Amino acid sequence: MEQEIQTLVEQITKYRQKANLSQRALAYACQMPQSTLARIELGKTVPQLHTLLKLARELDMELKLEKKCSTIPELKKWDGLKFSAYWKDELMSKVSVQGNDVEVIRFLLHPMKQIFWSDKLNIMQLSQIFEDRCWERGRDDIDELLSNIGLRYYDPLEIVKRTHGISYNDFLWFQFEGENFRYQDMMTRRCR
Repeated sequence: MEQEIQTLVEQITKYRQKANLSQRALAYACQMPQSTLARIELGKTVPQLHTLLKLARELDMELKLEKKCSTIPELKKWDGLKFSAYWKDELMSKVSVQGNDVEVIRFLLHPMKQIFWSDKLNIMQLSQIFEDRCWERGRDDIDELLSNIGLRYYDPLEIVKRTHGISYNDFLWFQFEGENFRYQDMMTRRCR
């Protein structure tokens, strides 16, 4: 799917250039930083669908989605994913992904400690939860942050796999299948 998105980005870039429109002007019209558009055009950031639609709309382009096959390649990386969510050392939930379906077994329903609002989610909802545990896409230093964890592009799943979703403003973290960490291990990472 990444290749298809890159192809769309290339088409949008060519159309922008053909229309004699600068990155700055298009970014302004789309209410985004010019640096974000530059990273998208250089392939350093994989844009979300709503971003592509916004760019296309400003260029009077039309994007069409067509069903190509029954399995979307991007979903394959999620299929079979299993992890647990913790609040400090307290198990909050266990999550497993099958196809586009996400099953959540919640052990703790405390609203301040629970990140999952339902026992059934889909990949898009889980992806958004993961993205909420990542750095903002438009940060000026995003390329450096991604490089520090061994990534060349913005991918919420890969970011969370490497950072365990650790944030400075709470005690939530994720442990993926096969890992054996405690909260103290996560605190050490948080303080680096």
